[in-house]
Amino acid sequence: MKKEDLTLVKHIGAARMKVLNDSGIFTIKKLHEIPLEKLARVETIGEHYAKLIKDAVAEVDVPSAEETAAKNAAAKEKKIEPIDERLQKQIKNLKKRLTQANEKLKPLGKKKYLEIYVDFKKRSKKLKRHLNKLDELEANLPEKVRTKIIKKADALIATMKNVGKKPKKKTYKSLSQEIQSLAKTLRDVSS
Repeated sequence: MKKEDLTLVKHIGAARMKVLNDSGIFTIKKLHEIPLEKLARVETIGEHYAKLIKDAVAEVDVPSAEETAAKNAAAKEKKIEPIDERLQKQIKNLKKRLTQANEKLKPLGKKKYLEIYVDFKKRSKKLKRHLNKLDELEANLPEKVRTKIIKKADALIATMKNVGKKPKKKTYKSLSQEIQSLAKTLRDVSS
C-alpha cells in the first residue's frame, strides 16, 4: 500500500498522516494492527481521535493475506493473456510484412541486388517456418521469452516499415540482420 492510503481513513488529513508516518505508520494495514493505546500516545491524536480513527479503519476494507495472494495470482493471469494476444498479433503482422517486403524488394532487372535478394528470401522463409513452429509452442512459453520475442518482432516490423520501393543494399542488410536475430531467438525457443 502507498503512504497516501492513510488519507482514505476518516479523521486523517495531511498533517495527521505526516505525524503517523513519523511514528512509523505508513499503511492502513499497519494502522489497523496498532493497539488503541499506542495510537492514542501519538502526538496530536489523543484518546478521542484514536477511537474515531480505529473505528474509521474498521470501515476501510483492509485485505487479508489470502485476498492479497488471490489478487496477485489474478493479476499474473491477466498479464499473460495480453502478452498471448500481442504475440499472436505480432506473428500475424510479421508474416504479412514479410510478404509485403518480399514484393517491394524484388530487384526488377538489377543483377547487383539479386544475390542479396536471394539471401533475404531464404532468411524470410526460414523465419516463417520458425513462426509457424512458434504457433504450436506458444502455450508452453514463459512470459520472459514471449516478451523478448515481441520486442524483437517490434524491431523487425519497424525496419520493414522503412522499406521503400527501390531496393538498396543497406535496406537488405538491416532487414537480414533483424530477421536473423529473430530467427535465432525462435530457433533457441523451439529447441
